[in-house]
Amino acid sequence: MTSRIKDLALAAQITDETLAWRDVICPVTAKYGNYVAKRDLRDKTIVSFQHVLEDTIPTLLPFVKAGAKVKVGACNPDSTDDVAAAYLAANGVEVHAFSGMTPDEYAKSIDILSSEPADIIADMGGELIEAFVQKGQKVDGALEATTTGVHRVEKLEYAFPVFNWNDIAIKDRLHNRHHVAQEMWPVFSNVTGLALYGRTVLVIGFGPVGRGVAERARNLGAVVSVSERDPVRALEAQHHGCRVVSLEDGLKENAIIVTATGLSGILGANQIKQCRRGAILINVGHSNTEIDVAWLDRQKQTKMRRHIERFELENSREVYLLNRGSLLNLAPGMGGSGKDLFDPFSAILIRGIDWLASGGAASFKPGFYDYPAEIEREIAEAILHSHS
Repeated sequence: MTSRIKDLALAAQITDETLAWRDVICPVTAKYGNYVAKRDLRDKTIVSFQHVLEDTIPTLLPFVKAGAKVKVGACNPDSTDDVAAAYLAANGVEVHAFSGMTPDEYAKSIDILSSEPADIIADMGGELIEAFVQKGQKVDGALEATTTGVHRVEKLEYAFPVFNWNDIAIKDRLHNRHHVAQEMWPVFSNVTGLALYGRTVLVIGFGPVGRGVAERARNLGAVVSVSERDPVRALEAQHHGCRVVSLEDGLKENAIIVTATGLSGILGANQIKQCRRGAILINVGHSNTEIDVAWLDRQKQTKMRRHIERFELENSREVYLLNRGSLLNLAPGMGGSGKDLFDPFSAILIRGIDWLASGGAASFKPGFYDYPAEIEREIAEAILHSHS
């Protein structure tokens, strides 16, 4: 199957020096990548569904060098870096990812990737795993990396073992809580030109991602409110210095609204209509349907600048949507800070795929399991050593 990308010529924009510097700032990923590249995996087919970004390159190319057949699709229609997609395609990966995918194009990529047997699935969002199950395709094992995906795949009738690395400590306590916000708020300022001092921010959902977003916003000078249905998490939000409000009151009062639940339909038409005039809508959950963009698209709209659209609502009010409701921290071309923070997660993905390719799941029956704790500890020790 031929890759479906924007433009293969874009691959020339990534130089050897660019990738060499990434190895410098992500040494553990480079370590595992170099090990995998020397393996013989010519009998393996690996299918991945993830954000197609520059950090995807050192994650997948080692398996190509090892002889595996590698395919990848974009797990979010608005996060693809077309340069990275082109580079992967030019270097032996079958790529189905390009910026601005329509819902039909997105669905087609899932259908293509799940149309043939595979040995290993590496998923972000659960849609690829779900498609393989629905088509009766059996694989050696699969990896899932997101809260959205966990919600989706834990309901399936499994035909193979699936390993959850969304809930391991490194992902849940570090990436979800700290790293998303570390990237997201600088991107917010790059996109909008706004600082947070004195601005009112509503964070919807106080799970690990929402907690980190709220804490970082408060530290940057914002006045932070939280809307959270779970009373325990709401109480925790209070103890982090946040004002706990109902969703209705929060929408009416706050200038910046951030969804961080990983669920669809959090801000539908009725909720968006309640937003204060000029509210800025942001999503940092995996699901690009937390905000009802389809409904917004039926309103009069104006593209203000890259990644900002204005939508005119009734009563002469307007709201501004950032990055089409997809993860703001991964807005293409905006370059959030802390790229080195991807090192443990790229390593977890490489090591997990290699573990499956080495028969790690052979003794597991079909079902939903935790990512192997011994591998997580191994990677944590490697990260600590790289910092010493």
